[in-house]
Amino acid sequence: MNYEALTQYVSNTPLVWLLLTLGSFKIGIIIYEKFNKHTLLQPIIIAYLIIMTALIITGVSYKEYFKAVEIIHFFLGPATVALALPLYKNLKHIKSLFFPIFITLVVAGIFTISIAIVLLWALDAQLPTILSMTTKSITAPIAIITSEQIGAIPSLAVGFVIIAGIIGALLGTAIFKIFKIKHDTSKGFALGMVSHGIGTARAIEISEKAAAFSALAMGLTGILTAVFLPLVIQFFK
Repeated sequence: MNYEALTQYVSNTPLVWLLLTLGSFKIGIIIYEKFNKHTLLQPIIIAYLIIMTALIITGVSYKEYFKAVEIIHFFLGPATVALALPLYKNLKHIKSLFFPIFITLVVAGIFTISIAIVLLWALDAQLPTILSMTTKSITAPIAIITSEQIGAIPSLAVGFVIIAGIIGALLGTAIFKIFKIKHDTSKGFALGMVSHGIGTARAIEISEKAAAFSALAMGLTGILTAVFLPLVIQFFK
């Protein structure tokens, strides 16, 4: 078999990457359900491992891969809008918790960014790396745009977003058990705020109420970060 020719064909055929992405996620779902939905075997993690392995073997850059699967990125918009349904169903409950939500959003939002900056600064990281970490808790599309505005590295920012999402989805359940957090509203809001879309996918498995608060947290965190983070960075510069 001509390995070089095969690699070149795969690299230059967008449909291959689209099918690989969809197939990888389907394999992830099968494995996840096969092992009784084990926390460490989240479908998104299995899919990432398969896709990253394929990218490394073929030598295809993330930019080329992203261009090949743009259609999936396009449908992320409608998928995100669909999360408005559980939000609407729980609107009355959300209104009753307006002030706790607002306070949590501000305090936790500042803390999660501050702790990332302090840790990387203590480890003597370069400024672009530190700035790239500040967008770790928002969705990838918003992180890309925001990272460009603040002088960070978009590809690195996306990497941090993925890592934050996976860690939150993996450790969230265990943390809830350790601290005896029983309310689905709290679980959902925490997952959405820290782990954006991946956390929201995990919240959907908990309950509709958790999904609603996770979607709310993900949306508000993304908006506030995109609006205020560039202003804060510019102020300190």
